[in-house]
Amino acid sequence: MNTPLRFLLTSLFAFALLAGAAQAATGYKVMVEITFDEQGIPEEAKIVESDDPTGVQLLNQIAIRLAEDIKQAPRTDKDGKPVKFKARAPFNFPVEGDEGPAANEAPKPALRAAPLPVYPANLAAAGEVGGAIIELVIGADGKVTRAAVMRSSHPEFANAAFAAVQQWQFAPAQKDGVAVESRWRVAINFSVDNKEADWMWRIAPRPSLGSFTAVRPPAAAAPAPAAAVEATPVEKK
Repeated sequence: MNTPLRFLLTSLFAFALLAGAAQAATGYKVMVEITFDEQGIPEEAKIVESDDPTGVQLLNQIAIRLAEDIKQAPRTDKDGKPVKFKARAPFNFPVEGDEGPAANEAPKPALRAAPLPVYPANLAAAGEVGGAIIELVIGADGKVTRAAVMRSSHPEFANAAFAAVQQWQFAPAQKDGVAVESRWRVAINFSVDNKEADWMWRIAPRPSLGSFTAVRPPAAAAPAPAAAVEATPVEKK
């Protein structure tokens, strides 16, 4: 089963368990409150609880779109008249390797310099998007002492991301006022123009330092044609 279909089925299954009987899986969670009209069709959906880590509210937007497609059997009052009603739908976004919210409570390093990856030329030319999830070990001196690719959409993206993160520099994590080694993950995604990578390449499993985007450089503009110069006849004498 492909990932998008598995995610959709997971989401709809979660909606069916509104009482919360199922144990929550690791990953990020969004709770949506849906107002249904008298026919059981959604007329409003709003976020009431979320641990979406993205600044652009990526998971919240996906959850809202899914919630707006859910339909329920109409409900009636005691006199049998159809009525509007509300229900809450929990959506879970499973992230492979996620260690849960507690993992992000560890002392965190501060990023000082983060050169972005070079977009692989062949993938840029083809308009390919994707990304890589990288795990970093940051030493007490703030340097990346170890890096490992957890997964990637393309080997070229993995190589580009791996090469970039090894140049990153941090102010090290502090524990009781002493610099310590720490372990974190980052999501590095590659996007072109208005085409963005799938959400799974834009969200890192916890412990997470967040997401970074490398955008395909614009194509070099073609040189302007030389202006035509009209020859001026030379008068013979």
